[in-house]
Amino acid sequence: MKILLVRDRNVLNTNWLVFYANLLAERNHEVVIACDTYSKLGTLATGTSLDKSIKLVNLNEKTKNPLINFYRKLRGKIFPSSFRFKKLIKQEKPDVIVCYFPVDLFNVTRFQNHNIPIIQMMHCFPPLILDKYLKKNKLTRWAYNYSFKKVNTFQVLMDSYMDKVDPYFEPKNIVRIANAVYQFPEDERVDLDVEKKKIIYVTRIEKKIKRPHLLVEAFAQIAKDFPDWTVEIWGLQKYPAYDAEILQLIKDNGLEKQVFLKGYTKDVIALYREADIHAFPSIAEGFSLAIADGMAIGLPTLGFKEALSVNEVIVDGHNGFLADDVDDFAQKLKRLMQDKNLRKEFGANAIADMKNYSPEIIIGKWEELFKQVTKA
Repeated sequence: MKILLVRDRNVLNTNWLVFYANLLAERNHEVVIACDTYSKLGTLATGTSLDKSIKLVNLNEKTKNPLINFYRKLRGKIFPSSFRFKKLIKQEKPDVIVCYFPVDLFNVTRFQNHNIPIIQMMHCFPPLILDKYLKKNKLTRWAYNYSFKKVNTFQVLMDSYMDKVDPYFEPKNIVRIANAVYQFPEDERVDLDVEKKKIIYVTRIEKKIKRPHLLVEAFAQIAKDFPDWTVEIWGLQKYPAYDAEILQLIKDNGLEKQVFLKGYTKDVIALYREADIHAFPSIAEGFSLAIADGMAIGLPTLGFKEALSVNEVIVDGHNGFLADDVDDFAQKLKRLMQDKNLRKEFGANAIADMKNYSPEIIIGKWEELFKQVTKA
């Protein structure tokens, strides 16, 4: 089957998209990844590569010719991407189109009248995505609704999200397919017998959703009892004022030698292997691959009971803990730090739980969906 996978930009930075496309290619599907961006496509994470059979198309790619670049940059500002996608769809003739974000849906539907089935992915809690587009002025809402009505199937990541799309549209086909999680061989998993005395949080350094400051606040309550333990917060930093706020919080609590804001890395897996605990104070996720990969490698995880998706992936008292508030987060973090055997028990359970999201199972579900929408 020929699958057109559309992602507006940062294609190669989206590790899950590369993993997903490779899995489809391995099952002998013809995969075309298309974007329309004058900026860079991003870079692959350490140890990853795009299958050679996959066709990567940038419809507005920057070249070495300054005249062509001037034209393409100007064209990108004046003419909507949908015109270029219309031409691409006509050339490629895919059996199905998979859109990563709603903006990708707009690119393959506006000013177009093809009848190729479209699957719209929902990579977060659906209302967080849909409200952004449907709470605008009347004309804009009409344009967005036109595109959404072209969707054959909405794919959501969690069972609890199944009824969160219907309120926005006429009844649609909605399916739950979680992200595929890489299954680490035993010799690639974290060794919790060897105590590193390190807590890790891999995230985007952002205040409203990811909330790494709550980890600092929680650790500050117990740090004096664990002077040889450290906390590392890793992730893309885009908000200097918030970075400064975290650093000040570290300083105010005298944690400069224990808590570190480390920045971005491509080799996340190496970080997991050097940690004992994955602390994850996010308020909401779609289906967090940061949590899932950490669990698949054998790390116990700590999150909040109120956190969407997090509270479904973490099973309290089984593969990690779910906390009521920051004080409870601190106490449950303390329990994990004190008890290596508990960490090992939770880590082993986490590995077993992540087998439900093995690539074979998840891609099998995608293939059933492709057959359904194409009537193949």
